[in-house]
Amino acid sequence: MNSKNIAEQYLDEMLEAEATLNYDLFIHRFEERDVINFGASKFKKDMHLIREDLGHYQDRAFLGEIKGISDPDHPERHPNGKRYIWKGIFDKNEVFMIVGIHEREGVCYVNEFIYK
Repeated sequence: MNSKNIAEQYLDEMLEAEATLNYDLFIHRFEERDVINFGASKFKKDMHLIREDLGHYQDRAFLGEIKGISDPDHPERHPNGKRYIWKGIFDKNEVFMIVGIHEREGVCYVNEFIYK
């Protein structure tokens, strides 16, 4: 799996989903169990808060890859996970953008997308 390229593709999709407030596009790379408590109304509320804090997305610079988060109580949840980190440049602020992905049965899934 060329997971950096996949993470780049997923990041592009998620940034587009944020810009257009498209919940279905945002979650379609997640496994269902990872978005059970993240509905469309929470997504839209979160996106408005992000825009208030960060402004609109401008650009990014790739910083690196680290081992993904694992859950010791449920190691099967995100097997072979990796986290990809970019410096995200928005018109109001700069942040770290982190995309966590894992592979299950030949399919790559997002398990995390956060700004820090």
